[in-house]
Amino acid sequence: MSDLYDHINGEPVVSAKGLSLLLGVPVDQVRALAQFRGTGVDALPAEWVKAGLRRSKEYQAATGRDDMLGALEYWARKEAQS
Repeated sequence: MSDLYDHINGEPVVSAKGLSLLLGVPVDQVRALAQFRGTGVDALPAEWVKAGLRRSKEYQAATGRDDMLGALEYWARKEAQS
């Protein structure tokens, strides 16, 4: 899973590919946005945030979990199956 996140100072930091999975947005769009608006949550378009919340709820309903790393694993598996 190292291409989805890294640990910096002991904390997981999501990569562009990981953010793509969490939000359901193509990775090239995530990278393009990061170049022009930065990588903070405030830089994300509202529709991406809504999609991410929807995907988070789906993950929680399917697994009973609510952790980010688990969500990354869940969406990576789902994407591999499609």
